[in-house]
Amino acid sequence: MGMNRLFGLVAVGLSVAIGIVTPAGSDELKVGARTEPASMDPHTIWSGASTQFYVHYLGFLVRTTPDNKLIPALAETFKPLSDNEWEFVLRPNVKFGNGEPVTVADVIASLNRARNNPRGSYASLFAGVTEFVEVDARTLRVKTSRPYPTLANSFSQIAILPASVIAKVATAEFGTAAANVGAGPYKFVSFTPGDRLVLERNDDYFGEKARWSKVTFRFLTNNAARVAALLAGDVDAIDGVPPEEIATLKARPEFNVLSGPSDRAVYMSLDTERSPTPFIKGPNGEAIDKNPLADVRVRRALSMAVDREAIRDRVMDGLSYPINQVGAPSLGGFNKELLPVKSDPAGARKLLAEAGWPNGFSLKLQCPSGRLVNDARICQVLGQMLQRVGIKTEVEVTPYNVYISRMTNHAGERGSIFMSTWASSYAGEVGGALENVLHTYDKSRRLGAWNLGHYSNPKVDKLIVDSAVILDSTKRHADQAEAMRIAMEDVGVLPLHLQAVVVAVRKGLDATIYSNEYTIADAIRPLAESKK
Repeated sequence: MGMNRLFGLVAVGLSVAIGIVTPAGSDELKVGARTEPASMDPHTIWSGASTQFYVHYLGFLVRTTPDNKLIPALAETFKPLSDNEWEFVLRPNVKFGNGEPVTVADVIASLNRARNNPRGSYASLFAGVTEFVEVDARTLRVKTSRPYPTLANSFSQIAILPASVIAKVATAEFGTAAANVGAGPYKFVSFTPGDRLVLERNDDYFGEKARWSKVTFRFLTNNAARVAALLAGDVDAIDGVPPEEIATLKARPEFNVLSGPSDRAVYMSLDTERSPTPFIKGPNGEAIDKNPLADVRVRRALSMAVDREAIRDRVMDGLSYPINQVGAPSLGGFNKELLPVKSDPAGARKLLAEAGWPNGFSLKLQCPSGRLVNDARICQVLGQMLQRVGIKTEVEVTPYNVYISRMTNHAGERGSIFMSTWASSYAGEVGGALENVLHTYDKSRRLGAWNLGHYSNPKVDKLIVDSAVILDSTKRHADQAEAMRIAMEDVGVLPLHLQAVVVAVRKGLDATIYSNEYTIADAIRPLAESKK
């Protein structure tokens, strides 16, 4: 099934009617969100699930549109001056919520804080960056050791805070208003872990005024609870509508259900480095002294054991797009020559036997709950598919905010086979996935920050690094496609599918879909306003 047909199957703008939520014409919005921030510190864990909240109340040099085009934000202009230098000029007279002017000193302090965070989550965005130069209070120049054609895209991910706040506020304090001093369209009011984030309109915002006087994001990570909140009128909109609930919402004439394609790839990270790896044992649960995943034949067997079409049809109700690489067809560098990975349990068993595992082995399969569409259900089904090829599988599902902290700790326990996700939409090409997910983890060079299984191939690394400095996008994308081919033939990760973005709003509201899966308050608006 082609992607256009797939997303065309979802009703866009389906009318539906209970009418007991926030009254029509109200200036407040309540959103049921499927996830909460992985961290309230905007420079600690780089995750779209967190950034979608930050962009409401914090300032960014540049921002992205729903279709991932870069637009000015705090930076009035941005451009490369040469192969090794970029210039960002700030808007005049912009202030933070505490009344302080936004200056280049604040920008540099924020960039350095993200760049030097011990977790290294944002590190790859600064690969090749050598110096920040404060020309004057409004002009920043960024010097690089090599051409960096997508630098502005990378900086769309870094929140800008006052240098005065950075100097005195610790990570633990970012759940308070004292720390979350921003320059976004909204102001931070309060954050209650596991419950809600409350924002209010920033009347001093430099751009178009925020649509809502107050926005409350309620963290409803349970699918049924999120849908129930919409049906009961407790919220005006929900994101991450579970596929199995779409029919229920279609049957109620008080809602609009809207959908669009996502650039988010869902895949399984595979620990190819540690031997033994902590969550794989022998066929009878006995300790073993080697890591089966170090053998490419085993990794290929695991990929052949997975029936991606069955996951799409039986778990996702048709709302996923099976993939053979970490990226979407809409991105530059997507390899169009790679063949689909077909389910072949018999072939998988044969490869396992050839690799020295005729009786399989046992493992713990680890996944988050509340981050990805049907993530826990997918994990259970994957476990069953692996069982069919002789791999005894225990499934462990953990709340996302706990899970992400564990799995992104390169020095910690990380899983052996565990669910991961990446969206390169911010970069507009697969280079982001290559540098972050598939390059060898190299903290000193700020590469491989999200290569959580520590896959490594020198040929892939060279193609990634060399392509990153090519200004000719056609040549750059060709080299990226080749790097992706090699990494996928290695099964550096085990790709599953792209998600669909599905949201539901009460009657009288409309919503614009962001392909990066951000849930943006001002993308939800009265239907009458969207028709203007």
